[in-house]
Amino acid sequence: MGGCCSLIRRKKYEQSGSKFKVIDGRRFQILDDSNYTLPNDAGEEERLDIQHFVLKHAFNGNFSAPVDQLLRKGGARVLDVGCGSGIWTFELAKEYPKSHFVGIDLAPVNLKDEKLSNVEFIEYNVLDGLPFESNSFDYVFARALVAVYTRSQWTELAIPEYTRIIKPGGWLELMEWDTVLKGGAANVKRMNNALIGMCDQKDLIAAPGYEIQSFLEQSGHYTNIGYEQKPVPIGPKGEKYAEMAIRDWRDVWQGLKLIFSSVMQVSGEHYDAISEAAVGELIKSGVIWENMRAWGQKKDRIYTD
Repeated sequence: MGGCCSLIRRKKYEQSGSKFKVIDGRRFQILDDSNYTLPNDAGEEERLDIQHFVLKHAFNGNFSAPVDQLLRKGGARVLDVGCGSGIWTFELAKEYPKSHFVGIDLAPVNLKDEKLSNVEFIEYNVLDGLPFESNSFDYVFARALVAVYTRSQWTELAIPEYTRIIKPGGWLELMEWDTVLKGGAANVKRMNNALIGMCDQKDLIAAPGYEIQSFLEQSGHYTNIGYEQKPVPIGPKGEKYAEMAIRDWRDVWQGLKLIFSSVMQVSGEHYDAISEAAVGELIKSGVIWENMRAWGQKKDRIYTD
């Protein structure tokens, strides 16, 4: 990261300070201009790591864009937007030691014991824009921002900001999903409906994975656009990653208890019973979770600040 503009933006966020609130033993980060509702604590970091391994297995790798040689050659700058626990950033930094990786997230990243010289993390609210100079990254990867951007922010903020900071000829890859699990029984459907209700309240897109390819196409700034969709099985017992996915969604539902119980208009105790029954349905019958990646190469256009 460099430049006066970048420094000012970063300081603006740092000086505002982070606000945390503990509810039912979980720590949440509270900011007035954030749409994010999941916890920010060690349990959530563990869940994000599990989710990462499930999705990496489903897509047979950490990315789908044709950037392997770019990263392997060295000198490339890579940004992980909404980096969460930082596991994607760390894994790529180890695999491509000649390139430099930056992770940015609303919550601070709990740095691993192993320190890597080609990694840095920035705590920042991406709804304020991205604190980087234009044309400064070779590859931008943005995953699981379904609870970050509203429908209008996807096209008016996210895609324009990603495009601004990518170098001409650089790559953008988006990875999202359909939050409505397919094939669920009664209680899973109740959880699906609560998630849809939350998204409606916040003007979020409940299934952005189906739209990410069109975001790239409609922007007019990308060529060599690709798209990949993978059905991810969740349960029943017997397959390693399907079982890991059960735990991922169990923890998502637990983390969203406060807002989901409000959407459902049920007590916390009643909500616990519903979510526990939904997990039982995953174990017994299983469901399908649709995940998508879309990527494109930025056309030869220089952005100026």
